[in-house]
Amino acid sequence: MTKGMKLLKYIMRNNELRRIPVIMMSAQDEVSIVVKCLRLGAADYLVKPLRTNELLNLWTHMWRRRREHG
Repeated sequence: MTKGMKLLKYIMRNNELRRIPVIMMSAQDEVSIVVKCLRLGAADYLVKPLRTNELLNLWTHMWRRRREHG
């Protein structure tokens, strides 16, 4: 997860890249890790193994939000 957080920090520091919604994904479901990722700017956090309906709901939400905010 450390590499993922470093990448998230890099993306959020870049004015061009920070517009991309980042969804973190890991087998770790510790609340402190989830909160840290969200505070660093992640749009959401998914815990593996993924459920198809969970992923579809998240995709739909991100797509709508992206269309509303241009």
